[in-house]
Amino acid sequence: MAGHFLSTADPSLSTQGRVQAEQLRITLQNFAFDRCLVSPMRRCLETRELIAPTLPFEVHIGLREVDFGEWEGKTLEWLACNDAERLAQRRRDPVEFRPPGGESFRDVAPRLRSVIATIETGGSTLVIGHRGTLGVLERLLRGLPLDSKSVTPLEPGEFRRL
Repeated sequence: MAGHFLSTADPSLSTQGRVQAEQLRITLQNFAFDRCLVSPMRRCLETRELIAPTLPFEVHIGLREVDFGEWEGKTLEWLACNDAERLAQRRRDPVEFRPPGGESFRDVAPRLRSVIATIETGGSTLVIGHRGTLGVLERLLRGLPLDSKSVTPLEPGEFRRL
């Protein structure tokens, strides 16, 4: 389901996702982690199993993806044709915009506080999650406003060290 908004849907990793995870596993060989925090979604759990199978881990509900509500399963192309006004609103104000029945990035920030508290208990932590949620988390960890343009969206299989 590449290219689709996925939050509550829980598909397995695609073939491409497995390739990306394998590439990430190779990259991560140069790093040592004490533990892993992972989203409860199947694709994240499978990623953890592929890239860090022996690392102690904790499933953290706060890392689930931003809830896309009625946009679940839709593509940008579909939204451009069928919900162009709201898509334009999201592009203008991604922090405050909430898809019908979903969450804004601002809504996600409070649930990430417990993730941050876990990270701050010490040690090096590998975090496996989702593009939207990890963007909010990075801004919070770096003390940046949620609308900061200095944080670029993560691509699938991308690793960032903070």
